[in-house]
Amino acid sequence: MEKKDSENLYRILPFDRAVEILKGSLYFSHPSTWDDPFETIVDHDKAHAMFAQCWCMNGVSDAMWRIYSPNNLGVRIRTTRTKLKEAMNSAGAKGYKKRIKEVEYTTSASLKDRAKDIAAQLQKKFDPSKAADLFFMKRSAFEHEQEVRALLYCEDAPANEPKRGWSIKIDGHALVQSILLDPRVPSHFGSAMKLYLRRTIGFKGPVQTSVLYTKPPVFDGRVPEEDLL
Repeated sequence: MEKKDSENLYRILPFDRAVEILKGSLYFSHPSTWDDPFETIVDHDKAHAMFAQCWCMNGVSDAMWRIYSPNNLGVRIRTTRTKLKEAMNSAGAKGYKKRIKEVEYTTSASLKDRAKDIAAQLQKKFDPSKAADLFFMKRSAFEHEQEVRALLYCEDAPANEPKRGWSIKIDGHALVQSILLDPRVPSHFGSAMKLYLRRTIGFKGPVQTSVLYTKPPVFDGRVPEEDLL
């Protein structure tokens, strides 16, 4: 199903990485730095020049907090596809090929077959668009991530000095719409983080702590004492 550009996207990341974004630096990782070995299942002449970052379509996820905020000090930033596109089309990203698209989840066998087919096509003629297709396929074991990926193809990246990541300059305050702190963050850390974002960074969007683990009111289901007589 095609997604609208206005759709919200979310990333849970370390607090310092969120600050980097607000200060104007958007970082894209090389897939060789990711845990999933299937991310580099096809090697090709421009494999060193492709970088990506991962966003989630699900704004409320216990699993995502536990995976991406293991020390309870991570934050969730929110944006939209439109704003992410605008950031990637900014002056700092001119000349790069770009793509934003949701990930398709499939079986390991199917992914291997499709990767083999793409590798065969790239051997005949390199097509960056075809090579980029590999970034948008993952095994079904990762389906809980509901992932949307943003890809940068930096054709001029030096092959003899492969990078672990690539940064572009953006307006971070235009990209990030709101910030949510980990629901498990200690209160004193949470207060300090909010103060820093407001006074030092000057972020004007909503900054709140997730209420995912806030205890709800307990409803009394006990039998009234008079009914026990």
